[in-house]
Amino acid sequence: MQSGFRIDLQALRGVAVLLVLLYHADLFLPGGYLGVDVFFVISGYLITGLVARALGRGEFSFAEFYYRRAKRLLPAAYVTFLVTGLLAPVVLNDAELRDFFAQLIGALTFSSNVVLFLQSGYFEGAADLKPLLHIWSLSIEEQYYFLLPAALVFLPQRFRLPAISLVVGLSALACFVLLDYKPIATFYLLPTRAWELGLGSILALMPRNSAGPGVWSRWLFWPATSALLLVPLFPLPGSHPGLNAALVCLATVIVIARRHPDAGQSALVRGLARVGDISYSLYLAHWPVFAFLKNASVSSVGLWERCLALVLSVVLGYCLYRFVERPIREMPLKGTRAQLAGVIAVSTALVVLPLLLSRAFVTEQDFAHIRRPNDGFSAVCISEGRFELKAECRSADKPAVMVWGDSYAMHLVPGVVDTSRGGVAQATMGNCGPVLDMAPTSDVFYTRHWAASCIAYNRQVFEHVRGAAEIEIVVLASSFRQYLMSHDGRRVWRLLTVDATGNAQESAVGEALFIEYFTATVEALRAAGKRVVVVGPTPSAGFNVGACLERRAKQKLVLGAPTDDCTVPHAQHLEANGAVIGFLDRLERAADVGVIRLDEHLCSAGSCRVTSGEAILYVDAGHLTHEGSVAIAREMRLGELIEQLAR
Repeated sequence: MQSGFRIDLQALRGVAVLLVLLYHADLFLPGGYLGVDVFFVISGYLITGLVARALGRGEFSFAEFYYRRAKRLLPAAYVTFLVTGLLAPVVLNDAELRDFFAQLIGALTFSSNVVLFLQSGYFEGAADLKPLLHIWSLSIEEQYYFLLPAALVFLPQRFRLPAISLVVGLSALACFVLLDYKPIATFYLLPTRAWELGLGSILALMPRNSAGPGVWSRWLFWPATSALLLVPLFPLPGSHPGLNAALVCLATVIVIARRHPDAGQSALVRGLARVGDISYSLYLAHWPVFAFLKNASVSSVGLWERCLALVLSVVLGYCLYRFVERPIREMPLKGTRAQLAGVIAVSTALVVLPLLLSRAFVTEQDFAHIRRPNDGFSAVCISEGRFELKAECRSADKPAVMVWGDSYAMHLVPGVVDTSRGGVAQATMGNCGPVLDMAPTSDVFYTRHWAASCIAYNRQVFEHVRGAAEIEIVVLASSFRQYLMSHDGRRVWRLLTVDATGNAQESAVGEALFIEYFTATVEALRAAGKRVVVVGPTPSAGFNVGACLERRAKQKLVLGAPTDDCTVPHAQHLEANGAVIGFLDRLERAADVGVIRLDEHLCSAGSCRVTSGEAILYVDAGHLTHEGSVAIAREMRLGELIEQLAR
């Protein structure tokens, strides 16, 4: 047994990686993502202790420290990157493949978290489809390790613990303050995640003979151990990293501080420790398997597929550990300039080889362009809580038509512009439907703060429309699902409403309440002298139509498509969108408003078409492509239809 080996720490690593694997397999653990937070605390504790002990012996060397880190991490990581990079052109769609090369460079430069943050826009590819998504957490750790040794080296010993404690406090404060305002940045970036590693650092820097940790860790050990299992099983509502992360991180600190003397006597602990031995390789190997599966699947992945992916992940992880990680780690290698040059050469090859291979899969149809985000006029027209009618978001100085709503309003804009007279303006905010004093809210990204900004944004749009005499018609468009369906995948929706006195309250989603507020919005627009028309969403059936069409065209594996030609079965559309269809029928009567139904135009004879001539209509499961928007608008004479039905 190696000197200083702690079986309890290895068992914690085993728990952490199992939480992550089961979460990604969508098995039993809705909060399994918290395993990453456990890893952060363990890593902060171990690395800080390693550096502090070397400094105490007067033996610390930056070169030796980073060489040992590279020897420990890079071989298994590089094999993972190579295999993933060679498979990516075969499996990924064009847009995902384009993003993959940036992710690969981010992984090789320990900036993966920054790359993923930059790729997290409203219409960017789903995180589940990114094969190197999981490297963000390793990048966080490596960035921390670039800063931590310098801090410990240059700070006098008596200042180390206070300084790290101050950093932890500031990082935690920034995290909890920004969580509702900038949730994606808070999730991905080091300044708002450093507190988790820092908790481990604080524990490592505390004097070993201190009575404090020993006393409170003995009292709290079993509650902390229970929390490590119960919080991932029953996570509290709220964004991440939030209260759940804090509970799990503190529980991890307590378990580490306890140094339970009987840990090695338990067969369960020994088993978890064996999993912990291969946790790094398991973590590396598992996610590309799930990501490739989700790329091939154009609908939700079934239970058996997820279980097979989990088994394959474990097998690959063990092989990576047995034949790459462990042998190289045990080799008596010393860092040389030749090895450094080799690392640089291999890093370059890891980017160049997949790039060259991807050229073999180039076809005449550029699906990355065809399925590009349909932001309407421009990406600058996707507002984030403040409305301003920019020049880029209108087709005339004094537009007669305003298209107002969420992304299902954005995708109409090219077609409305092409078929309308008098100019068109765009007022859109992702997921924010065109209804006054009401917004959807969820515990992930679409927080209460976001919902309040949506309400404020819509009020600003209304005030602009009311004061713009040139605007004659307002087109209201949305998917409407977020106001009518409480559960949508893993997301749970509620409604935030504001009354006449400015008081805000949350309530369950529901048709009656939504119709009440939507009707009031229509009446307010009419009182301002505007005519109103509503446009419903495209037909959908819970699968990614755009991805299905691309994969069929490129003869790639397609899983989960209900039809061979990717058309939407009409019956499945009616079943999946019954709440929206019923709402539009009742809204038409309640508000005496004209409703344009895209599904009635696209569906016939039991199916709904997804192409128009040569034009591919769908970007994804429901949004129209630029060309599809224009094609459908021309077929329907949408501009004329808007004028006819607006009232």
